[in-house]
Parts: sequence; C-alpha cells; structure tokens
Amino acid sequence: MEVDSSGDVPAREFPEILRLCARAEALVAELLLLYDRAPAKFFEARFGPVLFDLRYFESPREFEARINASTELQTLEDELNDCCSTYTQRFFLLTNGVVQFHTDLNKYLIDLQEGLYIEYTLEGIIKSRFGFELLIELISKFGCILLLIEHLMQGPLREKLLIFYLRTHQSFNFPNLDKILSLCRSNNLLSSLISKPSSVVINIQKTEDLFAKFPLPKQIIDTIITSCLKQDEISKQGGFLYVLLNYSNNFLRDGVFMREVIDRVFKENWVVPIFLHFSIDLFVSWENYKEAKEALVKCVSPQFIRNQCVYHCTKVKELIPELDSILSKGVLNKEYVLQNSQNILSFVKNCNLTLRWLLLHRMGNDKKARDIITSVCLLFHVDKEMLLQLILKVSKLEFEVKRLYNELLEQKEDLWNEKKRFVFESMVNLSQNHLGFLTSSIKFKSKGLNEWLENLSSEVNLLEYKNTGISDRSIFRIISVLKEIERLNQIQENVQIKNLISKAQESLHDLIKVLSLNKDFICDFSVITDIGCAWGFLPQLKQILQNKIKKDPSNLLLLPSFFLKFRSILTAPFLRIEQTKSSDLLCVSNYYSSKYSTKIFEILEIIPVILLETQYSEDALNAIVSQSNRINKEDFENIFQIDAQLKQAREAANLCLISEGIMVISQTFDGIIHLDLKSWLEEKLGKEVSKRLENKLQSSLLSVAQEQNDLEGSLNSLLKYITFQSQRLKFLQDIFYINGTHIWNKSFTSVLEKSALTEETKIKEQAQGLQIHTSNPKSFLGLLLQKIIKLTDPSKSMFIEPMLGWFDAEGNELVGLHFFALLESCVGPVGLTSLNSLLTKLIRIHLENTLNNINATLVSRVSEEIQKLDELLGPPVAIPLVGLQLYNHLINMFGTTWKKLVDDLAIIGQMQLLLSLINFRLNSTSKCKAGILNSATDVLISTISHQKERIIKEIEEDSTRDLFFRELNQKRKMFGLICPFDNIYASKNAPVFLSRFMSLLSISQLPNYVLDFHLGTLTSRSKKALKDFSPLIIGIATLMRQFNPMYTTQYIQFMSQYTRTVGSSFVSNDESNKESTVHTSEVQKAVFWLRYFCKYVRISEGIIDSNLALFSVLQS
Repeated sequence: MEVDSSGDVPAREFPEILRLCARAEALVAELLLLYDRAPAKFFEARFGPVLFDLRYFESPREFEARINASTELQTLEDELNDCCSTYTQRFFLLTNGVVQFHTDLNKYLIDLQEGLYIEYTLEGIIKSRFGFELLIELISKFGCILLLIEHLMQGPLREKLLIFYLRTHQSFNFPNLDKILSLCRSNNLLSSLISKPSSVVINIQKTEDLFAKFPLPKQIIDTIITSCLKQDEISKQGGFLYVLLNYSNNFLRDGVFMREVIDRVFKENWVVPIFLHFSIDLFVSWENYKEAKEALVKCVSPQFIRNQCVYHCTKVKELIPELDSILSKGVLNKEYVLQNSQNILSFVKNCNLTLRWLLLHRMGNDKKARDIITSVCLLFHVDKEMLLQLILKVSKLEFEVKRLYNELLEQKEDLWNEKKRFVFESMVNLSQNHLGFLTSSIKFKSKGLNEWLENLSSEVNLLEYKNTGISDRSIFRIISVLKEIERLNQIQENVQIKNLISKAQESLHDLIKVLSLNKDFICDFSVITDIGCAWGFLPQLKQILQNKIKKDPSNLLLLPSFFLKFRSILTAPFLRIEQTKSSDLLCVSNYYSSKYSTKIFEILEIIPVILLETQYSEDALNAIVSQSNRINKEDFENIFQIDAQLKQAREAANLCLISEGIMVISQTFDGIIHLDLKSWLEEKLGKEVSKRLENKLQSSLLSVAQEQNDLEGSLNSLLKYITFQSQRLKFLQDIFYINGTHIWNKSFTSVLEKSALTEETKIKEQAQGLQIHTSNPKSFLGLLLQKIIKLTDPSKSMFIEPMLGWFDAEGNELVGLHFFALLESCVGPVGLTSLNSLLTKLIRIHLENTLNNINATLVSRVSEEIQKLDELLGPPVAIPLVGLQLYNHLINMFGTTWKKLVDDLAIIGQMQLLLSLINFRLNSTSKCKAGILNSATDVLISTISHQKERIIKEIEEDSTRDLFFRELNQKRKMFGLICPFDNIYASKNAPVFLSRFMSLLSISQLPNYVLDFHLGTLTSRSKKALKDFSPLIIGIATLMRQFNPMYTTQYIQFMSQYTRTVGSSFVSNDESNKESTVHTSEVQKAVFWLRYFCKYVRISEGIIDSNLALFSVLQS
C-alpha cells in the first residue's frame, strides 16, 4: 500500500470508497437537475384528476376506470404524457439509483465491519486521515441525498411522479419497487399540495423516520461519530457530523453528549452547511429532539446570539477600512505579499469568517434568532449592500494576493538569487570598502572581523534554495552573527556601516521568506477564501450588485474575483468523479458549469441596459469649430461645447470600462467554464433593443389623435428614435466588437413581425363580428393601421387620383406620397410588407362578409322581382319600353340595403387604394436600393407565371416546391410587384343575379354625385356624409373581379343599358333646357362611372364605346 511523505495513506488507495463517493455526487447532480427542470404541468391544478399518490395501490381498478370513463381525463393524461414522459423516466431512474446505492453502501460497510477486506480494516481507515475523511464524506453524502430529496422534491410530488411513471410504463413488477415506494412515500401525511421550494436552508424536522427507511450499520456510525469528536478540527466537519447524528438517534437523545457536541462544534454556528450551498438550521432541525434542542438553547441563548452578531457587525466596520488601505494604489505588490503573507492570510481568514457567519445566519429558518440578527445588523447599519461591499473588496484582495503569490512562486529562484547576491555583495562591501583598516584591528570571538565577514560571505554564496532545511538553519546562524557584530562599539558608532548590516539582515530574512514560498499556501488560501456555502444568498445581492455596476461600471472589473469566491460550487461537487475518472464527469461538470455561468449571466444582464441608456450625442462628438480667425471669449464655450464634450468623454470612458470588464471576465474564466460573452452580449442586446423598441412603437401611437399632423409628428418622432438607436448600435460595435447593424436589423424585423402576427390573430378573432379596428388594437401595426384607415375614411375624405392622396373638405392633404415616404422611413420594407399582409386579410374578410350579405339579401327578397326586371328590360343591347320607372321601383325596394353594402364596398376600395400606394412605395424603394434584385425577381416571376401550369405538372408536389413558391411570393410582396386590383380574395360562388344587383346598386348611388371636371372625379352633391366615389367604385370592381369575367361584362352591359335608357328618355321628350342639362349630366356621370370601373378591372374602354355607339351625345 502506498504511503505519502507524512506516513499517511492517500485517498486513491481506497478505490471502493472513492467510487461510491463518485456515484453519490452523480446522484446529487441528477437530483438537482430534475429539481431545476420540474415540469410546470405537475404543479397545475387542472392535471390533479390524473395524478395519483400512493393511495392508487388501494384500488387501482377504480382509478383506471375513472380515467377510462372520461374523454377529458384521457386527453389530460395524454397531454401530460407527451410533455413529461422523459422527465418521469429520469425521476424513476434516480430513485432506483438511490435505492441501489444504499444497497451497495450498506453491503460495503457490513463487509468492512466483518473484516472481509484484506487491504484495510475499519480501524485502519479511521487511523488514516484521508481514509477517514472519505468514509465520513461517503456516509454523509448519502444522508444529504435523502435530505435533498425530501426538501427539493416533496412527498406529494414524488408519489405522483412515481405513480404516473408506473402507470404509463406498466412497471409494477420492478425488482426494487418496494424500496422505491418507501423512498417516495410522503413523510407529511397531512399535506397533499405540490409546491416547489426555493429556500436553500433545509427545513426537515422529523429526520428520524426518513433515515430509518435506509439504515446503515449502527456500530460503524457510532464509531465514526466518536472518532470525529476526538479530532482537533471537528468544527470544520460540522455539516458531516449533523448528518451522521441522524443515523444514530441515541446520541441526539443524550443531553450530556449533545452539550459536548454543541460546545465543540455548533455553539457559534447553528446554521450549518451540509452540502454545496444547502444548509440546516439546528433550532428547527432538532425541534423534535428534546435533549438536543435543550442543549442547543442553553448554549446558544438570545444574548449569546446578539453578542455574536454585535461582534461580527463590528468586525465588518473595522475590516472595510483596512481593506481600502491595503487595496489603495501602490500598496499591494509582490514585495508586500512576500513580507506579509502570514498576516494577509490571518486577515483574510477573519474577513471570511465574518462573511460566512453573517450570510449563513441571515438565512436561518428560526424566526427568533433571525429577528435578533436582523435587528442588530439594522442597528449597526450592516445591510446587504455593506455585505456586498465587503465581499467585493475582500475578493479583490484575495484575487490579487493569489496572482502575486503565484508570480512569486514562478520567480522563486530568481528572487532567491537576487536576495542572495545582495547579501553576498554587502558582506564583501563591508569587508573591503567600509570597515577598511578596522577589520584587522577589531577582534570578534577570537578572530578578526575581516575573517568573519569572509567566512559569512562564503557561507552565503553556498546557500541553495532547494535545500530548504540546511539553508534555513544557515541563514538563521548568519543573521545571529550579524546581530552580534552590529552590537560592537566600533560598529555602533558608524551609522553607515550599521545601516548596511541592517539591510543585509533584511535580505537574509527575505531569503527565509522566499524559502517559505510553497503551493500549500495557495491551497490553504483557497480553502479559507471560499464561501460557496453562501451561494444561495446571491439572488438577494443580484439587484444591489447590478445597481452598483450601473452607477459605476468599474465595479464590473470586480466580478471575476467575486465569482471566484464561489468556485467550490463549480469544483467540489464532482471532485471524486474526477479522481475516479468516471464516465459521469462530462455530464455532471456540464450541469454545474451551466449553473455557475447562469449566475454570472444573470448579473451581467444589466450591461445591455447600461449600453442602451448611454447618452450618445453625435453633435457633441463632432462639434464644429468656427473657421474665423478670431473667437470671442463669450462664444468659446458655445462653440466647443465643453460640458457636452466632457459628458460624452465620461460616457465613452464608462463604455471602455464595460468593454474591459467583459474582456477580463472572459480571460479569467477561460479554461474554467465556457463563457461566449460576445454571442451572449449580441443576443441580450438584441432582446433589450426589441423590448425597448416594442414599448416605444406601442406608446408612440397610443396618445395620438386622428389628425394627420399628430400622426405625422408621431412618426417623425419615431423616426428620430429609430435613427438614434441604430446609430448607437453602430457606435457600440466598434468598442465591443459586435455586429451592431445586424443586431438592429434583426431586432427591428422581429418586433414588426411579432406585431403583425399579433394583429393577424386579432383579425381572425374579429372576423365573425367584422369589427374593423374599432376596438383597441393590441400591436403597433394595428394602431398604425387603425389611424391610417380612420384618416382615409371614405365618408370624411376624398381620394384624388392625380395627386395620389386623400384630402379633406378644405383641401388639406391627409395621406399622400409624402406620408408613405415617411412611413417607409420608419417601418422599412418589412413594416410596409406587414401592413400589406394585414390589409389583404382585412379585404378578404370584408369581401366574404359582403358576399354573405348580398346572398342573404337576394335570398330573403323576392328573386322574382329581379327576374321580371330582366324580362321587362329586355336584352342589354335594347332600350326598355318602360323607361326609368322600373329602375326606380327596384332601387326603392332595396333602399334599406344599399347603405350597408355601400359602406362595405367603400371600405374594401379604401383598403385597395392603400394597398396600391404601399406597393407603389415598396416598388420605388426596391428599384432604388436593390434595382438588380428587383428586376431579376420581376423577370423570374414573369417567366414562371407563363409556365406555372407546366411546372406544377412536371414537378411533384413536395415541401421544396411549396417553399420555393412561398419565398417567391414573399419577394413579390417585398418588392411591391403585386397589383392589388388583380388579387383574388374570395373563393365563393357568385350570388344569383350578381351583375344586375350590382348595377342597381351603382344606379342608386349615381344621383348622389356630380362630375367635377377640375378634379377629374365624381364628388358629393351635398355636404352630407356620403362615401367617396373612388373607394366605392374600386370596391365594386374588386368584388366583380372575384368571379368569372362574364359577370363583369354583364355589369358593363347593364350599366350601358341604363345609360342608353337615360339618354333616350330626354331625346324622345320635349324637355326644357334645364331638364336636358340634368339628363346630360346623368349620362356623363354614368359614362364616367363605367370608364373608371373598366380602368380598375383592367378592361378596355372600347367595350363601353361599342355599347353606347348609337348615341353621339354621349361622345361629348
């Protein structure tokens, strides 16, 4: 068996214990992972009827019958199984692993007790420091597993997870099922609620029942506990001792024994860490053990708690100024560390003792003790911020001391040679130059001083730093001789010689300190400085730390050393796994690394906020200096903008500090954990930009009235914000080496797409009620579209085609090309395309509802009337004998119907006009900014459109072809290559008598308009709120476009027939000039109506001329 230099047996010589410890660490990691990923559905009340506890075994058929009888319960069970099947399987494997681990551990301990191992015995392990520590660790870790299972995954949850797995996998005959049931059985029979605990202080009062389920050999446990109490450093193993005592209740019920244990171990620390950052409060944990609780209360009285807290709070007040003094510039260097290493070690130990005590005991479960501590801390003003300040300062000191000490270790030989050379040269210098003739005359111990100095210099020259023991003794002897020489009267009288001897002695002392440099100091220092047990306190410090970083970015430079204080969280949990080279190392280390890095990232989440709140002013950075030869003194400050420049310089300095902090964090943790801070920063910046942009877009339109100036002013303000934010990210990309332009474009696009998706969902929800944005929209694009639609309301505005815009009654432009140019600058092509899609969906919904109304009207009314009309009017080429009376009769019959249909059709036309202008803007912009791509897409679309049928026939339907056509259609939208007047929105069959009915609707609206030759359109005859002509005729054209061209042709023929009828009625009658003018105007309006209609249905106006050729009067 291998023995180390101290005569002890190393830990690797106990492979069985090591392997069992490694298995325990893997089980703990799996337990913590399952706790983190516990499915939320198991905590939802709606799944309660399909989640059963262990009462299921009393009548399983009854439970199964209940589920089988309900389709709803079966659906719930299927939903739960789909999302939680893998999780429940892992939970079952964990419980089986714990049970199997207990079996193997119990067998090992029994075999050890019976002496079945040849290499070592129980007594031999106890005598070996490493072996004894391993054995205590092994037994304690299994106890910790039991405690953590009970604390993190409470009884009701364990039972329901287990039963759900057994039911879904039909594993009721599993070999270890009885023990697994025992492990999962709830110890609190009164509680059936499932909850997820968040405290890191374990609160389990009745541990006796828990440990009784999985007993271990009592004799071994008692022997280990007794041996523990015989050790000098038992206080360091308080957590292990607490767990061991739970295996042996007779100790917990022995008042005298517990008084001794508390005095030696738990008197000053009643909140004890047991594993990682999980702790227990003895006041709560020993509540059910009368003797133990009484002994604790007697030792740890309220006054004692108060005194302890006063002591540590006072220490905090004293330690912070000392830390500031040591950390002040120029104090902490290699020489300081070399001279004061032991003092630093003692000082840092005091700092960490105080920190551990305050952090742990502030988290205790006992309210009385916690209130005392809180009140004392409040009295001394030792709050969380001050504790954080102490942690940051002491962690910085520790980090620097470690760095400097490691440098000293690396330079140990050079440092040794340097100090030794100085001592040697000092001896020679004293002998030859300073003492001169005195060296031969002065006698020292029967020899001349010169001879002594030569001997000392030779002895110094022979010193070797590798021979630590010999060199150490030689140096002490040389120092002793020099002190005696220094006391000689002749030397005392010469200040220069005395000073040189003193410096030589100092260098000799430095040589001793160089000899004492070793790696054990670093190991001891790491143990002392670690406060991983307070990891659970970090969430309480998160907001304070972020505020400190926000206030002073230089605090970011302290984060690496701050997190290194908790490094044991990253390394200790899989130490034994690493030593055994277990295959679990990768997954376990990945889990703890992810937890560690998550905490770092949580603190760093403030960085994107700071970056986006930085006051960046391009004008201040590029201040223009006057070109004149003379600058007036009073104008100097205004020209150079000194205050603004200073402010910008400070902001830039803060940004550089943040950049440096990120770089330092990356370098510090390089090789420890993987921190891709560049990708993380880009991702978080993108999310923060999206969040802020979404809020800005939403708020920018909420308070805007419907006036055009208000909307344009809001869009101008929004454009300034967007421009500023994009410039800010461009500015940041040079400092942080990130792609700011890409982040902005991606975030901007995602926000608009999300807004469009939200609005599309709402449109679908409102499809039945047809509430076109009358309710409050939920998104920016919804608000924007609502305001545009209200500004272009056909009853309140007029669309003038030559001006391509909407105007009010006073001639003021409401929406036009300028507005769409501004809109495109704000929302870009993505925003316009999204508005395009929303309008398309709204048009489709309106068209379908309009067709439903037409069908309902034609079905509910007597269809025979329209049929009679056709018979009486005769063929479309003929002039009806009855004249206009029949038209008037039918129009009056549908009088109450026209208004609703006209409103719907005008809205459809209004949105078609908006679509056309949006597409016009998209097409113009794409030609300017991406002309080649626009042209190539146009050519490709033209080519495919001519051969689309052949392509569809020859290429089989698959996802690739569908994806190609979808992407091509998306490009058409993006480049504005779609003409909205050609779109087919509806897929329904045409209503009966559609053409005749729509001609009657058109005829009913003609008297409401007059032909304005100046504007080139039909305008309202009166000031009554009539629908604008252009949206109405475009709405009618859009409706007719949805069906076979035959209906459109019939509509033109019917309207032409009406025009001829009106014309014939005043040609054949002898009417006054006034009446003749009226009839002429009616004919002109009808002709204009038809020509406008043909323009938007893409039909040649020749069809009108052919239908009206008989009447020359109509040619004017």
